[in-house]
Amino acid sequence: MDKRGLAKNYRRIEQNILKNELKDALDVLRELVIHSRKGELISRYENLDETYENMLKYTIDGINDPDRHKIYQHLKVSVLELADVAFQCAYLADSDQQIYRIKKAIENRSKEIKEEAIDNIDDLVLSEELTDIIYGKAESGKSEKEEYFKHQEILIQLFNLIWLTDKFNDTDINLVIAIWKNKNFPWYERSIIISALTISAIRCFDARKISLLIDYSTDDDDQIRLRALVGLVMVLHYYDHRTQLYPDLIQDIERLKLYPEIETLIELIIVQLLKSKETEKITKKLEEEIIPEMVKFQPVLKDRLELDNILSDEFLEDKNPDWERVFEDAPDLLDKLQEISDLQMEGADVFMSAFARLKHFDFFNEMINWFRPFYKENFFVKQSLQSESENFNVDLFLDGLANSFFMCNSDKYSFCLNIHFMPDMQKNMMMEMFNAELESLKDLQKEDDLLNKSASDKSILSQYIQDMYRFYKLFPMKSEFVDFFKLKFNFYDDRFFQILIDEKNILRNIAEFLFEKGYYEKALEAYLILNEKGINSPEIFEKIGYCYQMLKNFENALTYYKNAELFDTNRAWNLKKLALCNRYLKNYEESLKLYLEAEKLEPENLYIQTYIGHSYLDLKDYEKALDYYYKVELMAEGNKKVLRPIAWCSFVLGKLETAKKYYERLMVSEANKYDFMNLGHVEWCLGNRKIALKNYKLSINSEDNNLKTFLASFEEDKKYLLKCGIEEDEISLMIDYLKYIL
Repeated sequence: MDKRGLAKNYRRIEQNILKNELKDALDVLRELVIHSRKGELISRYENLDETYENMLKYTIDGINDPDRHKIYQHLKVSVLELADVAFQCAYLADSDQQIYRIKKAIENRSKEIKEEAIDNIDDLVLSEELTDIIYGKAESGKSEKEEYFKHQEILIQLFNLIWLTDKFNDTDINLVIAIWKNKNFPWYERSIIISALTISAIRCFDARKISLLIDYSTDDDDQIRLRALVGLVMVLHYYDHRTQLYPDLIQDIERLKLYPEIETLIELIIVQLLKSKETEKITKKLEEEIIPEMVKFQPVLKDRLELDNILSDEFLEDKNPDWERVFEDAPDLLDKLQEISDLQMEGADVFMSAFARLKHFDFFNEMINWFRPFYKENFFVKQSLQSESENFNVDLFLDGLANSFFMCNSDKYSFCLNIHFMPDMQKNMMMEMFNAELESLKDLQKEDDLLNKSASDKSILSQYIQDMYRFYKLFPMKSEFVDFFKLKFNFYDDRFFQILIDEKNILRNIAEFLFEKGYYEKALEAYLILNEKGINSPEIFEKIGYCYQMLKNFENALTYYKNAELFDTNRAWNLKKLALCNRYLKNYEESLKLYLEAEKLEPENLYIQTYIGHSYLDLKDYEKALDYYYKVELMAEGNKKVLRPIAWCSFVLGKLETAKKYYERLMVSEANKYDFMNLGHVEWCLGNRKIALKNYKLSINSEDNNLKTFLASFEEDKKYLLKCGIEEDEISLMIDYLKYIL
């Protein structure tokens, strides 16, 4: 069985357990343990199966066991735990994937290596003297550098052992704790262990790994603590469906409530993870819009303004201008450089596109290096820059790069490894940039300590999450991992979120972020939770209504817009929304009534005038519709789109010369397949058959049209042709002639 089949069975076991269908879970598990080819797993399965069967017999026999519920819960957990291991073993037996080749290579010696590492933990730490030698503070000899590389080999071995261990035993726990407690281990190497622990916990569920991440989340070092907290949020979200089965783990999670800043940090992590969903959009925007626009940019405002789309689709979904924008992007598309800067300041990942091309170095073939923090004393970096000229101040450059807020660790390594290939002029410009950023950082450090702490925390979190994103998206073996960043990220439904987050403003901020970025389904879920918690402001009702509207659920949108109307705020905007939803639901009279009410509040509003015209058109009151369309034409002279409904209403009312005049104006630049057909109708009704035929042919030959589609539309318009005096037989003859010539 391939991994897909094994994974399908594994998911079935999880689903059966969560639905309390333990017998079905055991039946599927039997097949999984057989595929594992491990005798001890088969024995464990048989014990579980026998225990459950006996429990059922005792229950049916009426034997009262006060521990029955506890035994039942324990059985469910045991079945899941066995499924975890059996799935990994079954795949290990058959897989030719690289990660499982690594796992096979180290598995036989893993216990020996771990025990040896624990016994000699102090020897794994670089001595201060050796550190000085390696980082160039003294003359280095060959043996010292060899010792350093030996140390790195051991670190890589430990990293691989941790992330490839399925279930932690006491030896594994002791190893991680020994590294954590030994303060001689530098923060950047302990950080690597956290990453190994996180990837390991995601790869194979283990409550003991999660408890270790919880412990790390209370570390005194910000770099350690914040990375552990990111890993914890990722793992708890990934396995939210399982945490309910582990009451001890729930108690561990509850311990974090003792830390006063936990809610703020979780909010920062969740928002940054949600921002990662925007990375592909930003990359596309950079490559298709911003960079090309910067290349051809000309500072002539009048050449940039277009009135053609004065009533574009944005008018249909316009957001309430009174809503507070919690996460605001630069709206001015003319100022592309400012937009990039604002995206950076928001913590958006604007460098993914550029640095994705710089992950080809051998450095990134080793998995550990995707999680290696960047620090200015770094040996790898010093080595890559050792041939740079005296004009290039390596120490100053590394100081600037290490303290840069806007580039993640992975990209900083890419940058350094690429320096060798850059021309001198580019290097000098780069030095100036980092000098400027260093000065800005010094100014920041002079400000309030609390502000510095918040900015520093946000920087560590965002850079680490971007490191994670690059690993899952760019690592050469990425196809062998489940992409965490493809999950739904509905964190507000997670058990850990409900345990740790009491502050409603945090959920509100998450909802606002989702709303501003256009994730209306997720934003709606968050707003509805707020609504259930008693947050019933008019803005919440409006935004719930707006989400439903954007999801095409107009009935529910109406309900919440009506709730917002009770507060008597933003009345004109709300009336327009009520009218629009009624129009979509084909409640045309009610829609018109609401638009007319809105007109009293905003008589010069172009949108309202247009949609009153549309409402009369829906009700087939073409004379009144025409009156409003003429108003719109006067209010927005450059708007070509309004010519279309004016021409159509004129045609239906028999004002053929007027209709012809307006359709001919459309022919200049705006004509579509329907305009050609409608002009054909007008010309035919005026007696110009050949001109009509010419326009019909132009319509049929339009890029997005064909004869079948044309005839379907033509059939709908027959009544207007008959009204203008065209005979039924003549219509049939025209259609047949079109079929002949085409």
